[in-house]
This record gives sequence, C-alpha cells and structure tokens, in this order.
Amino acid sequence: MGHRIVIVTSGAIAAGREHLGYPELPATIASKQLLAAVGQSRLIQLWEQLFSIYGIHVGQMLLTRADMEDRERFLNARDTLRALLDNSIVPVINENDAVATAEIKVGDNDNLSALAAILAGADKLLLLTDQPGLFTADPRSNPQAELIKDVYGIDDALRAIAGDSVSGLGTGGMGTKLQAADVACRAGIDTIIAAGNRPDVIGHAMAGLPVGTCFHAQESPLENRKRWIFGAPPAGGNHRRCGRDPGDPRKRQLAIAKRDQNRQRQLLPRRSDPHPQ
Repeated sequence: MGHRIVIVTSGAIAAGREHLGYPELPATIASKQLLAAVGQSRLIQLWEQLFSIYGIHVGQMLLTRADMEDRERFLNARDTLRALLDNSIVPVINENDAVATAEIKVGDNDNLSALAAILAGADKLLLLTDQPGLFTADPRSNPQAELIKDVYGIDDALRAIAGDSVSGLGTGGMGTKLQAADVACRAGIDTIIAAGNRPDVIGHAMAGLPVGTCFHAQESPLENRKRWIFGAPPAGGNHRRCGRDPGDPRKRQLAIAKRDQNRQRQLLPRRSDPHPQ
C-alpha cells in the first residue's frame, strides 16, 4: 500500500509470565520488571517470526522517558528510527519496562506511540484496543452509549468520557489513548482509536475508510522543536508528585490539564525573542 510502518508493541510482561509458566510472584514493581526482562526477547522473537514470512526484517528499539526528555537523545532516537525505515526495516518499539519503573506504573505505551509517530515524522497514528473506539459512555455498562466517529478537539469533557478503564495484563486505558491522541494531533498527526480484532482494521485505516474514532490533526501543527517540547514527558516527572496516582482518576485528570497548561507556556515566545523557533 506504499506505507512505511512503525510498530509500538506491548506484551513483554504477559510474554514473560507465559514463558515462565505463570509463576506466583509478589505484586511488586520488581516482579513486573522481572517478567518484562524475560518477556522482551520472547516478544521481539514473535515479531521476527511473523515478518519473516513476508521476507521483512524488524529492528527493536527500547526507549525510556529519558530518551524523550533530553533533546540530544531524542534526536539520536529519531535518526535511528528513520535509518531503519530508510532501509526497509520495520521498527518495533517498546518501553524499556525492565528498568523504567514509572512507565510500568502508568502504562505509557499509548503516549510512547505518539512520541514514536513524532520521531518518525508520521502522518497517521493508529491505536488498537479492545473497544471499537471512543464512546459517549462506557459501552460495557451503558447500552445507550454511541460511538464518537470524529473528534476535532480534545477538552476536559472528552477526557471525562474516556474514563480510566485498564485491562488486566495491560497498563493503559482509554484515558492514556486520549492523551496520546492529543499529543499526536497537536503535532499534525491524524489519530485513530479502533478495535484490534476488527477484520482488516489496519488496511481500512490506512486507506482512509471510516473505522473507530478519528481524531483530526489541528490545521496549524507545531513546529518540529515545539513538537518535542510538547510531546516530551514533563521535567521532574515523578508521577505521584504530579498527582498522577493510579488509584485516583480525578487527580490524574487534573495533572493532565496542569501539564498541558505548563507545556503551552513553554511554547509561548519570550518577549526578548522576536523570532521564536
């Protein structure tokens, strides 16, 4: 179809758990790190086997928050990613969950996918989940919930609709997908949330056919450097200190709004700088 694809995958913890025979481990961060360390190699092996059927090579990139916060490391990651694409190698990206404790706690794979899209200079981001898209209410508990097909701006009301559902093995929910869509759309990247088990969902999304919920990119996207500033995790980003406690969705929503306000201030030109970058 003429598209260059970047994959952001999850499942390292689940793969490690399966490979070790579902061991009984204490519910600690260290246990998740252990499972991620074991499962990461299993996960990339599965991707290699899948793409080898079509004679396609894959390359693994494990990233952490530090790779996004530091400008030089961000550019290095971007160059590596684009080198893989230029050589017809499919990048398979995951968080380095074996060491990145903050990512394991809040499940930033959704946000990581938005950052990967910025790194790759993508024009479309597809977030696959177990739901057909974003609904007006939780469809699992409200039969009157309707699919929202198009979104042209993300506000607090939409964040409230997204809720805070989290799967058993995964670490992300609709709330983090909405956050990722916000980052991507501000960078000029159309974002789609759709069901991963829908037949030919990827082909339909790439062809521009209606599927899931489409978040339309803003008409005047941020410049490249501003994309990095907005997309990078907030400095000093201790999640609990910022109020992003996994046990309190209201605190998380307040933290997201505060973070967005802070980043908008970063994007405003200084009075002494008549020609902002």
